[in-house]
Amino acid sequence: MDFRLKQGLVFGLVVGVALAAFFYATGWGPISFILVPIGAVMGLAPQFLKQKEED
Repeated sequence: MDFRLKQGLVFGLVVGVALAAFFYATGWGPISFILVPIGAVMGLAPQFLKQKEED
């Protein structure tokens, strides 16, 4: 896996965990942990949408 893909995945994962922790603390309950994989995929997605010559 390319370094940029890993970096986007980790950044998205961190943001997803932060959002899930925030919403869990505000009373949404365990359903808020669905934001973790959603954040990871959103952090990873821009790397797949770029054209190859933009590297």
